[in-house]
Amino acid sequence: MRFDTLAVHAGGPSFTINGAHPTALPLVPASSYWYDSADELDRVLGDQLPGYSYARYASPTVVAFEEAVAALEGAPAAVAFASGMAAIHAAVRYFAPRSDAVVFASSDCYGGTFTLLGNTLTNEGLNVKFVDVFDLDALEHRLREEHPAALLVEVISNPLERVADIRAIAQLCGNQGVALIVDSTFTTPCLIKPLELGAACVIHSATKYLGGHGDVTGGVVACASEEQAGGLRNWRKYAGSVLGVLEAFLCVRGIRTLSLRMERQCANAAAVAEELSGDGRIQEVHYPGLASSPYHDVATRLFPDGTFGAVLAFGIEGADKQAVMRFMERLKLVRAAPTLGDCFSLVLYPVIASHRGLTPQERHDRGIEDNVVRFSAGLEHPEDLLDDFDQALG
Repeated sequence: MRFDTLAVHAGGPSFTINGAHPTALPLVPASSYWYDSADELDRVLGDQLPGYSYARYASPTVVAFEEAVAALEGAPAAVAFASGMAAIHAAVRYFAPRSDAVVFASSDCYGGTFTLLGNTLTNEGLNVKFVDVFDLDALEHRLREEHPAALLVEVISNPLERVADIRAIAQLCGNQGVALIVDSTFTTPCLIKPLELGAACVIHSATKYLGGHGDVTGGVVACASEEQAGGLRNWRKYAGSVLGVLEAFLCVRGIRTLSLRMERQCANAAAVAEELSGDGRIQEVHYPGLASSPYHDVATRLFPDGTFGAVLAFGIEGADKQAVMRFMERLKLVRAAPTLGDCFSLVLYPVIASHRGLTPQERHDRGIEDNVVRFSAGLEHPEDLLDDFDQALG
């Protein structure tokens, strides 16, 4: 099936009720399951027989979501988690189980990821090194010399929209036997399928585009092997980071319209980026769809024609923190909220939200100045979005 059709049908219900097939995915909220045969329960609990025993191990609604993501990513299996951060934690620990293991991560990563790796996991003994994934020659040298267990990279960085050459990076990692962990939250399988390029696994914060309606928190890892999926399920089982049944249902419902939403949201982002790039009140627009972007060429090679994602960032000319805060308050249509991928258009101020955990110097080193605002395009008419920006900029 083509991608659009797959999104509508993948992870479909396998339930029947007196021979009738429900058209919507059933919610199965049971926390545990019993069998007529104690021997059968024993085999299910021992992983000798497929089945359900306890919701922390697996549940039918969650499995349906996992099957849908696996189908869209072209993966043998996927494993769902309670959040995107829980998925990142599990994936990193799967590839670097020893406390003294070395892990590389893009220095341009999401602030929460930076804090998890640079503080929490570092305090546990993991040797985390942040690297420049955009300098391929330097990256190749470091991979060869330091040989980390894994490299974590985002396809499109948050918030400055830098596009990593996943194809080239996967080749470098493959040559050195380094597991490439790809966070594809911004891109979704609509734009890129990293497993096909050689990634070891693909992570999504399902809170964003997969769910798509601002009403769910979840994460998922699409795995390159069943063995990897089994290891992640075991981690989830004992860490307790299982996705809830209602959340799994909402994620599957969101996936049904993923293609349509991404098409419109990417188009809206492109329209806003083009308009703001010619506005004298804007210092700079960060969006790979602009021909002026230093990442336009690599984005053109990686993504479908004319599709460059639905997020952009821009710096307001001469603005400090207070000026940015007042700008967000003047917006009437676009909402200021610390997320993205909703059907509503949203702005976020990295200084107080996504990158709050970084020091001012750390943000500056990454090019995130105090005048930078991130914009996540929703489903509104683009002219209404532009009108709202125009009046808020004053």
